Amino acid sequence: MTDKNDGYDAIREAYPPILSSSQVAELLDLNPRTVLTMAGDGRLPASRLPGSRKFHFILDDIITTLKSNQVSE
Repeated sequence: MTDKNDGYDAIREAYPPILSSSQVAELLDLNPRTVLTMAGDGRLPASRLPGSRKFHFILDDIITTLKSNQVSE
């Protein structure tokens, strides 16, 4: 369940619920190859259809990952 008051509403409105690696790269300001590497080693939550090499990302999973890895000084 998503927290509607978490400050990520603009992102939810700008992106579809299921993202491609290029959309995740744009959202996180990363190189698409970096996104693929991070998905492959588990740093980003992703899934693949059986027999496919293409990753799919659920937007709310990416937002949850961002929230759980915030840097505080």
